[in-house]
Amino acid sequence: MSTAGEMKLAGVGARGAAVHATTEAPRRSSESREKFARRIALQPAGKLFSPTSSLVWMIGLLGVAASIAPWIARGWSWFELVVTAVALLASYDALALWLAREEFAPILLMPEKGFRGGEGQTIQIPLALTGSRRRQQRNEVRVAIMPATGESESAFRVKSEPQWLKLEQSESVGGESTSKSAAHIQLWPWTAQVALLRRGLWPGPRVGTERYSRIGIWRLRQWFDSPERLRIEPDLQSGRREILRSPVYRALVASLQTPWTGHGRDFERLREYQAGDTYSEIAWKSTARRSRPVTRLFQWEQKQEVYFVVDQSRASALALDRPKAIENEASQTHAPRRMLDLAVETALVGATVALELGDEFGLVTYADEPKSWLRAGSGQAQFHQFRDHLLNIEPLPTTADYEVLFSEIRVRLRRRAYVLLLADLAERSISDSLVRGIGQIRSSHALLLTSVLPAHAKPAFSPGEELQTDEDVFAALAGEKENQRLGALVRQLRHVDVQLRYVPPETFLRTAVEGYLESKREQRL
Repeated sequence: MSTAGEMKLAGVGARGAAVHATTEAPRRSSESREKFARRIALQPAGKLFSPTSSLVWMIGLLGVAASIAPWIARGWSWFELVVTAVALLASYDALALWLAREEFAPILLMPEKGFRGGEGQTIQIPLALTGSRRRQQRNEVRVAIMPATGESESAFRVKSEPQWLKLEQSESVGGESTSKSAAHIQLWPWTAQVALLRRGLWPGPRVGTERYSRIGIWRLRQWFDSPERLRIEPDLQSGRREILRSPVYRALVASLQTPWTGHGRDFERLREYQAGDTYSEIAWKSTARRSRPVTRLFQWEQKQEVYFVVDQSRASALALDRPKAIENEASQTHAPRRMLDLAVETALVGATVALELGDEFGLVTYADEPKSWLRAGSGQAQFHQFRDHLLNIEPLPTTADYEVLFSEIRVRLRRRAYVLLLADLAERSISDSLVRGIGQIRSSHALLLTSVLPAHAKPAFSPGEELQTDEDVFAALAGEKENQRLGALVRQLRHVDVQLRYVPPETFLRTAVEGYLESKREQRL
């Protein structure tokens, strides 16, 4: 917090404006209530009563006096008198500060929109000290905020430096002194800046205060926790910008001028056979009853179901390499990005697209088994539930089991739907489990799998690649072997009408959402 020498710099700190609320001035209290929705008292979390460096200097001076006392007539008597006076003074100073420990308390001035923000944003947290100032202590208090837990340190970063609040006595209206019966409740507001780094629901920042005794011998530090939790929502702006540049998205959502290909699934009506109708469109039972060819007509479904399947196993904790062009800027506004964070952002952007198209969207999260389900629905209320399910999701130390996952999907999802799997599928053991599990639902749902392509999996001796040592050559050959294995897996799944795409992290989101849009445009259901 500070030392005794830093107290001389009190004039540099922010000077809080006192708001005097008495029974004789109801207008000021009403204005304060209109500005902030509500005031939330913070809960005490701890105290630390300690001496300052001034006490050390005093003890040192007494030691010097003790070494001189034997050489002075009646020196020890004078020394005892000085020690007694210093001890009484220090005791009185400590007692006065301790009795005034509850004179002030910080409060949170909750904004109307709540205690929330988005990743990459910097928010203002309005706080205030409240108290009566009955005792004549030092009129300066140092305030600061900090993360309440170790996990919160990765969620947000405090940008504001500790501030000095000068607790000035407010003046009464018209220059007249207020009566003793008036309720002297005062507010000294101050504002802290916090940079939000990672999505989730986190404990609110901890507020610390530091006060010095009148003489400056003692220091009292107090900490207060907020009962309100800080909600940090994922940043969808960059993902939405990518989708807005997609021609498939513009065709389906923006312009709506490009006709869809393929056939719908909803039966519309029967009509007589016309030249060009295929055998699959003929209603053979109706043809037998009417003794002439009859064709079935179908229409495109107005609402289709899409489920976003998000992996939260150990593979989702993979740290993704950011492009060098944005690495420095992103490190200041975001926490290190993981595969799970990319999948969550992709699922949320995909849900906004499904909401615009009028489709029903749902969610499945899994690790060694399915962890959470959200039945497909539509509307803003459904999107809010979808976002809440993904807000606080974190990787688990287990391996994904796709046989169990697809078995549960086959049992729970009776209606044919698009299933968008967002995961890292490059590991050999995971790929084998994936191939065994896909056979359970490939005929009942349209599977769209998107995975991050490992950085080392690329054709050997690619353009621009410089191989200096034998190790570089062997690494390039290993990357070629891995690239061939992943390509063989993609071709194997394509034969059973399952789309699997390995893409770099930079294009993961757009590829996954465009795959859903292209499948919808082709009416794969």
